[in-house]
Amino acid sequence: MSEESNDPITPAIYQTSNFRFRDVDSFRVAMADEEHGLIYSRGNNPTLNTLADKLGALEGGKALLFSSGMGAISTAILSVARTGRHALCIEGAYSWTDKIFREILPHYGVDAEIVPGAEIIDHIRKDTNLVYIESPLTKTFELLDIKAVCDAAHSVGAVVMLDNSYSTPLLQRPLEMGVDFVLHSATKYIGGHSDTVGGVVVCREEMYSQLFNNEYLAIGAIMSPFNAWLFLRGLRTLPVRLERISDSAEKVIAFFENCSEVEAVLYPGSHSPEQKKLFSQQMSGISGLFSVVFKNKSPEFMKRFCNSLQHFQMAVSWGGHESLVLPYSLWQNSENSGMARFSIGVERPETLIKDIEQALSAADK
Repeated sequence: MSEESNDPITPAIYQTSNFRFRDVDSFRVAMADEEHGLIYSRGNNPTLNTLADKLGALEGGKALLFSSGMGAISTAILSVARTGRHALCIEGAYSWTDKIFREILPHYGVDAEIVPGAEIIDHIRKDTNLVYIESPLTKTFELLDIKAVCDAAHSVGAVVMLDNSYSTPLLQRPLEMGVDFVLHSATKYIGGHSDTVGGVVVCREEMYSQLFNNEYLAIGAIMSPFNAWLFLRGLRTLPVRLERISDSAEKVIAFFENCSEVEAVLYPGSHSPEQKKLFSQQMSGISGLFSVVFKNKSPEFMKRFCNSLQHFQMAVSWGGHESLVLPYSLWQNSENSGMARFSIGVERPETLIKDIEQALSAADK
């Protein structure tokens, strides 16, 4: 049988740390240009390259892969932040991203500032060289005018980074709006099975070489070949999974919005007519993540409600097959009173709604 008749359906896993050379001359050529060769899997690996090519194509840039979402985020930030320069971060960003700006960057002499999204543009200064945003936020789900932020940042020569984990490139394409670095926790929707951890940076081609040949290789928070293969598997079903999850989320949100026990449901476009307009301009749909503010602010109510749920699992993270709930009463402050975040999975929405109904009934007793 010919080799052509036995090609594998799925990509191969190149579970190797390094690559051999047949002669000194080819070895020398490769060592002079690690960005374009196979030398050591901390730099390039065929399995990782396959996944990076696909994610880069989806976002419209060039992708690098990391061992976690925070590996991607911290490497990207450290590649741009500079001692004596001003770095902005949106208030309400992922907690560990917030920690980088609040506690880590100041140790290195970076003038790091965290401000509400509505004030980002007003806080951009002549010495600003980094603006980090999330749109939507993944607790309260406000949107930013991404293009307006990018225009303001670029006017002073600043780089804009955006965490696109909520939307995936199927629902939002930030590079087209001017963003320079798009970041993903691939652990979420890209993986989609809650069984592996990884991160992605997608940037413009002119920024790729600088990042690859410096922070990417030096920091070394690199994805393993096996995890890259798992993400390739997840990526194949992303459109089908996200369509199912989005449809179910809309039905569950509609239930909550008509529920007498609920004060507000927070999701992209829900806050105001202006936010709804931004949503229609920047995004092509919602994913499965949203927050609910209950009228009953008692921690005991929230405990009874979450403990009574049978199909929603209590866990951090999101984006997998299983529906999850995160009670914000875990963090005791007034902002979190009566609030829980829901991540819709691939279960039937009718099943999830019945589960919520019985949990509310149990919590009200």
